[in-house]
Amino acid sequence: MSQPTMSDSQVLDRAEGALFGSALGDAIGIYTEFMSPAQALEAYGSAAPSFTLVEPETKLHNDTHRCELLSRARLERAWTDDTDHTILMMFSYLRMRDLSPADFAVRLHSWCSQGLRVLDRLPMGLGKTVGGVVFSPGYTSAPEKTALEHWETHGRTLAPNGSLMRTTPVGVICITKTEPETFDAAVRMGAVTHADPRCALSVGIVATLVRALCRGELADAAQLRAHIERQWAHMAATLPAQLALLDRAEFEAHAYAESLAALVLADRAMGYVYKCLGAALWCLRRVLTREETFRSAMTALVMCAGDADTNGAVAGALMGALCGYRYLPAEWRDGMRHAEWYRGKIGAVCVVAGLKEGEYDSEGDVETTLDGGKGFIAEEEMKRREMGIMEKMLYSERDRREAADAKAKQLKAARGWRSWLPRT
Repeated sequence: MSQPTMSDSQVLDRAEGALFGSALGDAIGIYTEFMSPAQALEAYGSAAPSFTLVEPETKLHNDTHRCELLSRARLERAWTDDTDHTILMMFSYLRMRDLSPADFAVRLHSWCSQGLRVLDRLPMGLGKTVGGVVFSPGYTSAPEKTALEHWETHGRTLAPNGSLMRTTPVGVICITKTEPETFDAAVRMGAVTHADPRCALSVGIVATLVRALCRGELADAAQLRAHIERQWAHMAATLPAQLALLDRAEFEAHAYAESLAALVLADRAMGYVYKCLGAALWCLRRVLTREETFRSAMTALVMCAGDADTNGAVAGALMGALCGYRYLPAEWRDGMRHAEWYRGKIGAVCVVAGLKEGEYDSEGDVETTLDGGKGFIAEEEMKRREMGIMEKMLYSERDRREAADAKAKQLKAARGWRSWLPRT
C-alpha cells in the first residue's frame, strides 16, 4: 500500500479530526446519555436541538446522572470517561513510543481509582466489564488473561462497547502501517479488557476505518462496505476460532442497518458493542453519501439517547476522520473544555507516529506519567471529595423536587381558576 506524504496537511487534519471528533461526540452525547428518546425530547425541546458548546452553551439537563458527572469531572462542555480512556492510550503511546497493552493496562488500573490526574478529573462512568476486569486480582501482570477469564466466567456473553470507545488512537498511530497491522494492533489493545470476538471485530473495523479515512482511501458507500467485508475476511484468516463464534446475520443487521431506529439504541442492551458499531457506520455512511453533515448526523444519533456518549465518540471519530478538524462544527469544536490542551497532545502523537515533523520529549513530558505530574490523591482526600459529590447530588435532588412541586401547584391553580369559567 502507498504511504501518505509525511508533510501532507490533509492527512494531519484528518488525524486531528478523528481524535478531536471523537471527543466532541462524547461531549455532545452526555446531554442524553441513559435517557430514552422521549426523555431527550422533553429535556431539550426539539428532535433536532441546536446544541452548542460556545457561550451561551447549552446547559445539561439537571438530573442525578448529569449532576454526578458534573461534580466528578467538571463536565460542562467536556468529555466523559470515553475520551479519558482514549487519552490514556495516547499517553501510553507517547511514553512508550509504541502500542503497549501492558502499559495501557497499568494506566487503566490507575485511572479506575485516581481518574485522569493531569486534568484533576475523578473516575466516572466506569463500565461493569472494565471495572470487573481491572479490579480482578493480578490484572496488571496479566491483563489479557484476566479479561479472558472474566468473559468465560460470565458465559462468554459479555460484549459491551468499552474497548471500542477508545480505539481511535490505534487508527491514527497506524496511518503509515498496513491495514492488517492496524486491525491486529486494535485487537491486542482491546483485549486487555474485552475478550469477546464481537468486540475484537468491532475495534478492528473502526481502527482500520480511521486509518483509511485519514489516508483518503474511502470515498463512497460501496468502498465502505468493501472495507468492512475485508476486515471480516481478515478475522476469518487470522482468528478463525473467534470468527466461528460470530453470528453473521446479527453482524449484518447492525453493520448495515438502514436507520438508527432499527438499532434500538436506548433499550436495556444499549451498551452492546454492535449497537455502537452500527450507529457509527450509519453516521459515516450518511456523511459519505452527503445525506447528513457531521453536525446533523451526530445530533440525530445523540437524540436517540441510550449510551449516547459512547455512540457519539465512535461516530465522531469516523466522521471526523472523513471531514477533518477544519470542518468540525465550530460551535462544538471551539467551545469544548481543554480543547487546546488536547490538540497539543494530538500533535505530539502525530510527531511520534511520524505524521509530521517536530520533536517530542517522551521522558520530559510529565503530564503523561501515571499521576499527571500532580501526585496521587490520598485516601482521605478522595473520601472528602466523594462526600462533597454526594452533598451536591443531594442539594440538586432537593432543588429538582422543589421545582417539580412548584410546577405542579401552578398547574393545579390554573386548573382551579378555569373551573370557575362559564361553560358555553
